[in-house]
Parts: sequence; C-alpha cells; structure tokens
Amino acid sequence: MSIVVITAPRHGPTNATCAENAMWRLWERAQASGVDLLWRPCSDFPELTGHIGRSASDHADLVLIDVDANDVPDGDVAQLRDALAALPVPYIEVHDDSDASDASELVPGHPCLASVVVPGNTMASYDMALAIGLRYLSNEPRLAA
Repeated sequence: MSIVVITAPRHGPTNATCAENAMWRLWERAQASGVDLLWRPCSDFPELTGHIGRSASDHADLVLIDVDANDVPDGDVAQLRDALAALPVPYIEVHDDSDASDASELVPGHPCLASVVVPGNTMASYDMALAIGLRYLSNEPRLAA
C-alpha cells in the first residue's frame, strides 16, 4: 500500500529542513503501519497537477494534497480540476489555514475523503491526515492477487 503526499508551491519563505524532518517522521509512522509514503513537493501548479495525474504510476492507494484552491492561478484551474476528476483513488486535503479553500470544490463529482485544517500548524494537519489515511486503508477491502 502507498500514500502519495503532494504539496503545492508555497508563497514566501519556507523552512525546507523542517519540512523534510516532518515528512521523515510521517514516513516512519506510515512504514510502521506497513504503508509506503511518497512525498512529491511541487515548485509550480503544472507540476502539482502532473503529480496528481501520475499518482497511479506511484501505485497510490490514497493521496494527501496540500493545496489552497484560492492560490491556484486562473490559468491552472482547469488542469487541476481535470487531474482531480481523473484521480482513481480517494484523497485527503491538508491545510494549515482556516481561510484555505478545498480543491475538491473545483470537482463536485469527486469530493475529498476528508479535509484536515489545523490553523497555524502544518505538522498537526499532516499528522491528523495521515492518521485518517492509515485508518481508511486498514479498513479497505483488498482484492486477492
């Protein structure tokens, strides 16, 4: 089983070392549950929609998406909407701002499984989203090979 984490480009400075350390802790937690965690940080919105579209090739069973729909440039909205509509697995949205807008609002036919918002605490949002994702995957029936 695999969870792919796709993070949108950030406005302003970010602490890459802090983010990498946080993702390392999440990866360890997922591994302890028997789930691979892949992190796909994006430098722009076309890269973000590309990673959403390629999540099947990452063998994702679930996707965590950290994107505020309000930040998506008008020229990239259609591509994001199409990528989410074609996503073959459930996804969870992660936000650290209560003013953030879910990308799932762009695709009413394919809503997110959950939207996690912990204002001002990105790591807590990711922790909670991962907990929901791991619980969801542990309850999903699997097809026998």
